[in-house]
Amino acid sequence: MKGKDFKPLQKEKDSGTSGGPGGSPGRNFASELWDEVRGGAEHFQSTRGQLPRGRIRQFFYGVALPFHIARVTLANPTVRATYLKVTALQTAFLLAIAAAWAFNQFDGEKREKQRTAISEAARERAEARIEQRTQELEAALKARKGQGPSQGDSAAVTKAVTALINEAINSGKNGDLPPEEAAEAAETAADEATAAAREAEEEREEAAQETPERATPEADAEDSLGDQISAVIRAQVAEALQDVPEANAKGSRVQKELQKKGLNIDAPEVRNGVFFLGSWEFWALFFGSLSVVQWIVVALSRDYHTVISREASLATGVPPEDPEITPRVRLNVPWMRSKLKRRWRAFLLFMMGVPALVLLCIPLCWFPKSFTLLSSLWGFWWLIVFAAAKSDRAWVAPVTRPPWFVRVWSTLPALHVGPLRNYVARMARRAEGIAGPIATVERQPWVFAGLALTRFVGTIPPFRCFTRPFIPVASAHLIGLDPEQPPALKSGGSPPPHDAGD
Repeated sequence: MKGKDFKPLQKEKDSGTSGGPGGSPGRNFASELWDEVRGGAEHFQSTRGQLPRGRIRQFFYGVALPFHIARVTLANPTVRATYLKVTALQTAFLLAIAAAWAFNQFDGEKREKQRTAISEAARERAEARIEQRTQELEAALKARKGQGPSQGDSAAVTKAVTALINEAINSGKNGDLPPEEAAEAAETAADEATAAAREAEEEREEAAQETPERATPEADAEDSLGDQISAVIRAQVAEALQDVPEANAKGSRVQKELQKKGLNIDAPEVRNGVFFLGSWEFWALFFGSLSVVQWIVVALSRDYHTVISREASLATGVPPEDPEITPRVRLNVPWMRSKLKRRWRAFLLFMMGVPALVLLCIPLCWFPKSFTLLSSLWGFWWLIVFAAAKSDRAWVAPVTRPPWFVRVWSTLPALHVGPLRNYVARMARRAEGIAGPIATVERQPWVFAGLALTRFVGTIPPFRCFTRPFIPVASAHLIGLDPEQPPALKSGGSPPPHDAGD
């Protein structure tokens, strides 16, 4: 049956279009890729009862399937009213928790006053240090006018100039002064020191009743020297601070010290008309805490999601796996206990492959991110498996062979010695408890990968409240397309002993 908004896919035939024969190879590839993506996303509307052809189409078919199921299910006004009521209340509760967190953390006025006080104090200290270096340079320039050996005086001037440059650079890097302001401060200090030395020389000459003809060349030479010193100082300070980020320059010194030490829970705020997103540690803590609250909200209102999932199954022609119940808000302790057990089992299954990943990374030592990449792929594989396991039918699916990682390990005779032989045996035993979902995914990996991606994105608060009821139905729908279909569960029947229902 075709949906109301179904429009058959049509490929462009005009040679002048970007996807036609007259287009560039890059545009042709993009057009063909888009056709594949669109074909997979719209397959549910055009053809039911079979998988689309091609891996890309299958992947995006799995990505879009929960949304197609939601569209068909919510066409019923009664179900739509229940769904909107439940998700609105869940989202409102989550937003209230987020608002309370925001009001607690984003005390903008207080934080701005503290930051302003700290910044002003740091600025005053930096300016005082630059002023001290200015006085040292001024004294060196005055001494160069005839007091002491010329060589020693030149060395003293060089030392004073270097000290002024270093002080300006440190002030910019530490965030006491913005980079541009630090360079200007150093240049101004050099001008002031040169001018003060020149004034002192003129006063000395007037006291000695020097003639103007003799004073003018010396004054010109002094002006030239002062300009050279100022230009050199500004150029060196600007070059040293050109890589300093503007946010670093405007931030306070206390905040920068916290960043250097590691943990830095820096909340978002507006400073000087610029919005700063805050540190990643803050957002990790924020979404982590909100995810815990979301899990509690879902646990309390799980019955309503069960009713919506049942209606979605009936609307899309999938045998329902949940019995008909009267929903209510309650704390289902047995469900929470089984949920925690499944989380622990998933963690053990992931850790089971870590030793093998370490061995695989040894020949890939030239690639520094090899373990991160392999462990991410290993984790996503289990995410795919548990996305398929959201349907009870995955747990009774036929198993014809061991999991792929056991087969791969078994084909490496060099690893069948000593502890490694016991390792593969333990790996096989650990995977026996979830052999059904693994076999289901191995037969249809691409569609379940797309479904797993949607489920993963849907766990971000508050999206889980909207997508959760349709993931098990989508999994059951895909399992129904399995060439080796498991037996359908009878409506109202007891679930398998693994308690896979969510």
